[in-house]
Amino acid sequence: MGYKRKGQLTSDAEWHKHLRKIGKRFFWKGERIAERKMVDENLSEPNEMTEIASLTFNKLRDLIEENQFENETDRKIAEKILEAERDWRISLESLNDFIILLEKEVGGTVTKISLNKLLKKYNRNIAEYAWEMESVTYLLAIFELTEETELRNVFAGLTKKIKTE
Repeated sequence: MGYKRKGQLTSDAEWHKHLRKIGKRFFWKGERIAERKMVDENLSEPNEMTEIASLTFNKLRDLIEENQFENETDRKIAEKILEAERDWRISLESLNDFIILLEKEVGGTVTKISLNKLLKKYNRNIAEYAWEMESVTYLLAIFELTEETELRNVFAGLTKKIKTE
């Protein structure tokens, strides 16, 4: 082997013919250990998700009913988020859960482009993904109300504005 390929965390010396079986075993064991270490490091790092996690959908509903937003755009964004969550097949507790689920669905950051690709994927099998399609259209409408490019930033900004009130 002797080199590190894309997607691998470790590299190993060349596997000589008489050492291939055991060499591969040691290499992949080291790869699994390095992967676990990387995951543990990423989980221990504080990130912006701590702010999003504190805002639940019930709290967001209460804020809309009490009209506790500083401007009309924030209220519309909150309503679109609630409509999108309501149409999602799985029941979720907080904005954090929702954004994590969306990131898994799109395979990375949730942007307008990635949501459009997800919508095309859902269009291929309308009978199975009808509710998710409607939810994604609500999320796409959020990008028309804001200049943010990532949905995570929209959620974090809305949470921050609510906390400062």
